[in-house]
Amino acid sequence: MKFQGNSAERFAKKPDSACQFALLFGEDEGVVADHANALIKAWEKTAPATVQTLDEDDVKRDPARMFDALEAVSLLGEATILRIRTKGEKLFAILKDVLALPPERVAAKLIVQNGSLNTRSKMRTAFEAAPNAAALHFFSDSATDMSDLVRSFLQSRQVEIDGDALSTFVGGLPGHRSLANAEMEKLAVYAHNLGRPVSISDVQALCETNADESARQAVLMALSGEPEQAQAELDRVIDTGLSPISLIRLFEMEASRMLEAQALQGESGASNVGMKLKPPVWKSDWPAFQARLRKWPTPRLTRLVERLHDLELMAKSPGGAGLAEPATRALFISLYKAAAAVR
Repeated sequence: MKFQGNSAERFAKKPDSACQFALLFGEDEGVVADHANALIKAWEKTAPATVQTLDEDDVKRDPARMFDALEAVSLLGEATILRIRTKGEKLFAILKDVLALPPERVAAKLIVQNGSLNTRSKMRTAFEAAPNAAALHFFSDSATDMSDLVRSFLQSRQVEIDGDALSTFVGGLPGHRSLANAEMEKLAVYAHNLGRPVSISDVQALCETNADESARQAVLMALSGEPEQAQAELDRVIDTGLSPISLIRLFEMEASRMLEAQALQGESGASNVGMKLKPPVWKSDWPAFQARLRKWPTPRLTRLVERLHDLELMAKSPGGAGLAEPATRALFISLYKAAAAVR
């Protein structure tokens, strides 16, 4: 069985009773982890279960441990849910043997969390083809997805948020669910019993992780043509472990926002352009934003978006993650040098 996007999300919340093994994958590990947790909860509703977690080194070092967990029946009658975290095809040979087990020998449920897998992936194909397995492909959050997620999360904590504050919060999220979850939790704790909706000033004061803020500052300084400051922020980003694809997406988001601003400025009678953008550019930030616009006219921004798209495809390709970081660094340096050359 294979599912992707919304159908994969529905399956995670209400899995087919015939499914014993599930492969969950996607480029955003935080999204995959959240849906793995949803699937575990769905299985636990059917019967009380003990969750065991193994990483790929555990499985490679002692495959028998995994098979024992899958086949053993608990003396207390509890089910077992085994969660394995891996990358790419490293465990394919072992998991292929798991998929070949007769259903009657399997007493446990298995969740395999993976990263981005293309359509030629052996592991993905094997889970899609097995009658008692499912391959669930999850996509990264769009701005709309993230807005809905944040609003729903805060409502579950009896917290209200202004529309403008929500736009600002979502626009500042770092592009991967794990950090976004941490930021939502931080905001919910702050706003508990606040007595009013969360405002923009609350968001700006509370909701910036070091990785997030350094990455945004690195992007803005590179596009502004400030080499020393941009390089310093990039070094902080690398130190925090932010993935190249997250930095690429921040560039894409800012380049798209600048393209939209260029289009709006070209319209006759256009005014208050900054507040029409998503996320908005506040009055205090507009002079710096406009200075960047002068350095990056529409044709130049269009070429930049194309390069970023190519770089993202490289990062998603098999073995591309190792190439993406040096390529992202090289692009970053070329951008701040190009912007610095424009006076």
